[in-house]
Amino acid sequence: MNRAEQCAVLRRSLQAFLRGTSRKFEFDIDCPVEERIRFIYAVVFPGWAKLRFYLVFAVSRLAGAIDYSPIKVFLYRLIGMKIGKGVFISPGVILDPHFPALIEIDDYAIVGWGTHLFTHEFSGSRYTIGRIRIGRGAVIGGFSIVRGGVVIGANAQVASTCIVYKDVPDNYCVDSVILLNRALLDVYRKEING
Repeated sequence: MNRAEQCAVLRRSLQAFLRGTSRKFEFDIDCPVEERIRFIYAVVFPGWAKLRFYLVFAVSRLAGAIDYSPIKVFLYRLIGMKIGKGVFISPGVILDPHFPALIEIDDYAIVGWGTHLFTHEFSGSRYTIGRIRIGRGAVIGGFSIVRGGVVIGANAQVASTCIVYKDVPDNYCVDSVILLNRALLDVYRKEING
């Protein structure tokens, strides 16, 4: 299969993922280093889709620069994010503009100062896209990072500076990066052992 055919197959798979409900979509970057970015753009933002991305990016940057206000939430909704009522998004938050429709923040959630929600990730040889859902009343502490494919449950609390790479159950309190790892390990052990 040549490069153009490979990109076309990946684009169709990506479109199916975006229309569906799966939490993650990944593909390998199997090309020389000099061609990586061109390859990614050919799959993710081909042709005129690149222009749309730049417009979404500009609106996202504008929204990110606004202190909390209904205008900020309106702009994020305008580019496709699903944001419930009473949501508070602090200044300095970065909500990934690559795939804004994959971010869902339920009613009365709070996203703390400087938090980053990433719907895409590039590791050098793999490109990953994932949905993020923050449950009703959840609180994400400042300067935390939430990776794609993660669900943070209703009323869950994530302390400042956590890196959230696994789901956080409803009503769960994560009070440090170390406890995040240990706490989730305990939750998973309980689920496995019944």
